[in-house]
Amino acid sequence: MTATGETLRAVLALVIGLLLGSVLPADLLARRRGIDIRSVGDGNPGTVNAVRALGWTPGLITAAYDVCVGVVAIQIATLLGVTAGPAYLAGIMSVAGHRFPVFRGFRGGGQGMAASAGMLVYGIAVALSHGWLSAVDVGGLIAIVVITFVLTRWGSTAPLVMLPVLVIMVILAHTDWQFLVFVAAVAAHIWVVQAAATRRQLASRPTRPACDQTRA
Repeated sequence: MTATGETLRAVLALVIGLLLGSVLPADLLARRRGIDIRSVGDGNPGTVNAVRALGWTPGLITAAYDVCVGVVAIQIATLLGVTAGPAYLAGIMSVAGHRFPVFRGFRGGGQGMAASAGMLVYGIAVALSHGWLSAVDVGGLIAIVVITFVLTRWGSTAPLVMLPVLVIMVILAHTDWQFLVFVAAVAAHIWVVQAAATRRQLASRPTRPACDQTRA
């Protein structure tokens, strides 16, 4: 295979990933009902808002597509014969497409969390298959999520603790650098979005009334 052929296949894989991510099932299903998904609920064309605005069936369809789209992009890239690096990048491009959908002029996308979560699970599965992570490691990550949630009662805080630990595990496992960059990029995206969610939760917490200074 010539260098030019490899480059063209890589570019094609990235474009496919971007276009797949730009397909927003929640938006399409809402339009069929004459609803603008961005004008209801939280305005996000994702699973939660699809369930709220359209019901469980459209919500589950949205969830299935969004969770799988990144992994599908990676698999298509692999079938095209590209190397691991561009294949992982094709998956990341699906998240970019979800956030900045081509078919809507690169505006009005979602957060890309479901696609990122799907690729994170895929990455952990790859690490397990290569022996870079063990079942004990994965059990430890799950324990971190559970313990953090129990202590904070906020689902958005668990990834803030677990994801850095996962990246450290991958670094210590001496994986290939392309896989490390892939996992770190996906984890960083989830971390940033969840950190913003946590800040919003903190800002919306009711403040305690000031103590009565005149009380003896």
